[in-house]
Amino acid sequence: MLQLALGLLIMCVNGFVHGLVLSHAAGFLERAKAWCVKTCSAHRYSAAMTASIVVVMAAHFAGVLIWAAAFLVLDIFDDPSTSLYFSIVAYTTLGFGDLILPEPWRILSGMVAANGFLLFGWSTAFQMDFLTDLRQTGNRSIAPAAGGEE
Repeated sequence: MLQLALGLLIMCVNGFVHGLVLSHAAGFLERAKAWCVKTCSAHRYSAAMTASIVVVMAAHFAGVLIWAAAFLVLDIFDDPSTSLYFSIVAYTTLGFGDLILPEPWRILSGMVAANGFLLFGWSTAFQMDFLTDLRQTGNRSIAPAAGGEE
C-alpha cells in the first residue's frame, strides 16, 4: 500500500507540474502564434512548431526529474545518473529491463510508465490544439492538411 500511495502522490505532483508548464506555455505560444501569422512563412510556422515541442519536452523532462528525485529520496538508487536513467527508461515506457527496482518498490516501475503514458497523451492533445489553431489562424497554404488539398 505504501508503494501505491507514494506512487499516486508522485503522479499527482507530476500532473500538477505538467499542467503548470503547459498553462504557462500557452501564453508564450500565443505570442509565438501571433508572430508566426503576422507574416506567415514556412520558416515562422516551423519555428512556432519547434517552440511548442521544446515546451512539451521541458514538461516531460521535469516529470522525469521528479521521479528521479523521488527514487533518490526513497534511497532506491545510490546515484543520480542511475536514478535519472531508470526514470527516463520507465517514463517513456521503453523499459530496457537492464535495471529494475528492488522488490519492495517494483510497483513504482509500472506507475512511472503509466504516468509517462498519460502525460504524453496530454501533451499530444496540447500540441494538436496549438498546431490546429496555428494553422487555422495562419496561412493555410503553409501547412496543408494531410491527404492533399482542402
